[in-house]
Amino acid sequence: MLDAVAAAGVALDLTLRAVQSELKAKGHPWERAKAFDGACPVTPWVSLDQLPPMAELVFESHINGTLRQHGQVADMLFDPASLLTEISQLFTLLPGDVVLTGTPAGVGPLVPGDEIELKMDGRCWKTVVGG
Repeated sequence: MLDAVAAAGVALDLTLRAVQSELKAKGHPWERAKAFDGACPVTPWVSLDQLPPMAELVFESHINGTLRQHGQVADMLFDPASLLTEISQLFTLLPGDVVLTGTPAGVGPLVPGDEIELKMDGRCWKTVVGG
């Protein structure tokens, strides 16, 4: 299944927790808590042939210079090939589709102005919340 993967990157899948809680309490769908301007910044893609074997990939996030999350693909509950196999049995995957596979421990609040560094295999991308 990984033969079909062209590249890897890091995405920051944000949630407006207060909006999510309000909508859930009303029994409403909470897509508005996930679908807002800037909700999911994605780093540039890196071709798999420029990266170590998938299981060795390391991802990190730093908020204002402090390590918040650190994870390695080998530590995932389900490896990427298994996830893609399962997903492809439920949905049609097409070239250009983006699949987010989860996040390591360390999810926490962000505030406007926070500087975020997303890292994969030593590569670093920066963004600012609300920027």
